Amino acid sequence: MTEASSDRLDIIIPVYRGEMAVRRCLDSVLASDALQAADLVIVNDASPEPGIAAYLDQLATQPSISLINHDVNQGFVASVNEAAALNPDRDFVILNADTEVAGDWLQRLAQQGADHSRAATVTPFSNNATIASYPKLVRENSLPRGEGV
Repeated sequence: MTEASSDRLDIIIPVYRGEMAVRRCLDSVLASDALQAADLVIVNDASPEPGIAAYLDQLATQPSISLINHDVNQGFVASVNEAAALNPDRDFVILNADTEVAGDWLQRLAQQGADHSRAATVTPFSNNATIASYPKLVRENSLPRGEGV
């Protein structure tokens, strides 16, 4: 975290399609320890799936969750920029809406940022994250046998 940053972070999740993946993503964030250190900012980028809108509206009634609704699809980058502008003094984490996280993932990621204060970004490896995919780049990798999120 930068010195000018607030102690709290924002977790930004732009959402468009894939209701089941969106539900798994948000359920995993809510089940983790993340909201102890962060607020969740979800952007419904004019999803054509009615179930997504209903689910996000339900989540937005909870403390520490903000929802931005777009009437017209604006795309991933515009959605992230709008969400980041809500709390410009905070560092933030961008999650794809099909990401699944566990445990103290956010605290470990934030610690890497704090330990490397000159770094502009901290990006974890994933089994399916294009250029951050591990062990093979730009492909979906299976989780090791017996392992889960």
